[in-house]
Amino acid sequence: MGIEIKKNRDRVSPTFANINLLGVCNANCYFCLGKDICEELKGKNQLDIHYTNWKNFPEFLKLCKENDITKLYLTGQTADGLQYKYLSEIITYLKGLGFTVGVRSNGYLAEEKMQEINMMDDEIAYSVHTLDSDTNKKIMGRSDIPNWNKIIPESGDNVRISIVLNRYNVNQMYTLFGYLSTFPNVRYIQVRRISTDIRVEELQEDIDLYEEWYETFKNTGMYKKSGEFFGADQYEVYGKEVNFWRTVETSANSFNYFTDGTVSDEYFIIEGYLKNWDGIYD
Repeated sequence: MGIEIKKNRDRVSPTFANINLLGVCNANCYFCLGKDICEELKGKNQLDIHYTNWKNFPEFLKLCKENDITKLYLTGQTADGLQYKYLSEIITYLKGLGFTVGVRSNGYLAEEKMQEINMMDDEIAYSVHTLDSDTNKKIMGRSDIPNWNKIIPESGDNVRISIVLNRYNVNQMYTLFGYLSTFPNVRYIQVRRISTDIRVEELQEDIDLYEEWYETFKNTGMYKKSGEFFGADQYEVYGKEVNFWRTVETSANSFNYFTDGTVSDEYFIIEGYLKNWDGIYD
């Protein structure tokens, strides 16, 4: 019996919202949260559909306005945040409505989309799970690695790096911390525990490894806890803020829009989607 995942439902008011793109991703991460609802999302692809034709999108933006949410992030459950065909248009549109716009991305399209990235005025978040091509193949399904030496410095002053600690990169964490500490514009690093609603047995090894590694990290005595971020412990490592993010246990909160028209007022992505996937505004 491994570590039990408990969802924290005592959350702050939503402070941001996600636009979850649905389509075929340019990577195939084995732990992808979207695989929890792969049957429900099968065949859904809005990557080439103009946002003016997205169902319930105006209602979602109205919901954000009514709740004083100004931060919107382009992300995805079965796609990457940079894959959207009308990326520059939607950035301009949302900024014109008074929102700030950021992105969550695996970085594979970052060089090609750098002009659009530099149009954004909120956090640019990249996933960097390894610097080794063989490890990357095991984690993300492809051996090529984005040119981070070029991408990160060109991405503005508000860059966050996410590392999903897992069975393949667990022994590379300090190498990653050291590498990422060389970029002045990386504001902080987020070490994430794998999150899943229905594949706990399949991913239990990774969940347990996270907790084991984190306990060892804390017990070294080499790094001082510097604070908390929505309930996640923060440490300073090689001069960078590193927070340890157990997604479902933090106190952060958000709204979620899926480009098939599903709107959820829950931070829990999968649970919220399954409750509302027929469209709460139908």
